[in-house]
Amino acid sequence: MITRLEATRYRCFEQLGVDMSAFQVIVGANGSGKTTLIDLPSLFGELLRADNIASVFTLKRGNLPARAAALRELVFAGRGDDFSLALEVELPEDLRHAWADALLANIKSKRQQEVFRNSPAKWPGHLRYELRLEVFNERELNVKNEYLFAYPPAAAPDRSVGGLLGEANQDREDWHFMLRREYGGPAVFVDEAKTGLRDADREDKVRIKPGLLAMSAVKYKPDAFPAAGWLYELLTEKVVFLAPEWEQLRAASATGQEKTLIASALNLPWLALNLKRQGLPDEATAEEQKSYRSRDFNDWVDHVKTALPQVEDIDIKEREEDHRAYFSLRYSGGYSVTSSGLSDGTLRILTLTLLAYLPDAPRLVVTEEPENGIHPSAIEAILQSLESLYGSQVWISSHSPVVLAASKLEQLLCARQTPENGVVVVAGEAHPRLRDWRGGIDLGSLFAAGILG
Repeated sequence: MITRLEATRYRCFEQLGVDMSAFQVIVGANGSGKTTLIDLPSLFGELLRADNIASVFTLKRGNLPARAAALRELVFAGRGDDFSLALEVELPEDLRHAWADALLANIKSKRQQEVFRNSPAKWPGHLRYELRLEVFNERELNVKNEYLFAYPPAAAPDRSVGGLLGEANQDREDWHFMLRREYGGPAVFVDEAKTGLRDADREDKVRIKPGLLAMSAVKYKPDAFPAAGWLYELLTEKVVFLAPEWEQLRAASATGQEKTLIASALNLPWLALNLKRQGLPDEATAEEQKSYRSRDFNDWVDHVKTALPQVEDIDIKEREEDHRAYFSLRYSGGYSVTSSGLSDGTLRILTLTLLAYLPDAPRLVVTEEPENGIHPSAIEAILQSLESLYGSQVWISSHSPVVLAASKLEQLLCARQTPENGVVVVAGEAHPRLRDWRGGIDLGSLFAAGILG
């Protein structure tokens, strides 16, 4: 799980540092950096996949605009030549235990082995990945610093210091550095099992082009970097910035689509059809295949009905002539409407409610203003689905008083533009006007009054 995001002198943020939870609602006025904030995990993933990191910022991404028209726009207020980004993730328990076992194997003292084995608070628990990128000659973007390290719960960073923590803490014996890269020098890799050692020959130095990230190389050595490889996979494959192409969703979905959620959601009919067929016996006849419905599919249909009570049933059909898939909704008036005739609001409800029932949901889904085009009475059903992605994180931005009124204070991040320091993001519980809120007035009213904007 991604537990923290940081940005220094990046776009609208002079200094950003926020802790993130499983379900997060980011609120604020237009231009308050909500998109820039929730885009950070996707940005890391694109940078790790890129052959040239500058293109990640300057090229259009599908139906999304480029992050910047010029590289200079990436630096806060155009002051200076560099900016930094960082994120932290909590390691799964199986990786923690495996890493601890690998470290134990390199401890020679039996007594020290026993102490370490019985001290889980000293085992690596979180990964922190840091970047400092520099605009060079207005035309190039180079990697100036890059650090990847783990820290145990008993040695969490002092985040009040600011800056790149890897730059100032390389000698800490309770932190485990797998990657160090500084000021045009080589990338220095250390196998995860050897991060507890201090031998000079444990390091592997590699020269990497300045426009590439070094961390991408861990995918070629999965045995040496299981935790780093897990982070690479998380950022490059398991994060989805959901921005559905609603007009194209009305067309029947072609075969050969991804079997997991994609940003455009153009494979949504196939995801729903696969859910419907989940558990279908291999020996089922053609007639049985048509009538079969999994329990999860029926649960999803029932959930949609709470948001769209006029809907009696939902089916997903596969056209025989070209094997394209599409939705078919039957309404209480006795008529049916296929994908091509569904409204944006109905398509949004189908999309956002389906996420909670997918067997292989992304580890992180971010989306903007899910309430658009949806009647206020249906928004609660949407939020219930988004909060029910167990094992996944969901971050949304919103302007809706209905969404805010239905949110818990600890789920809120409030973004606001300041005259001197760019955008400032404050946790709902720490907001000066919300600190003493005890439900006497709903959060929607507070937003409408400008308190959260």
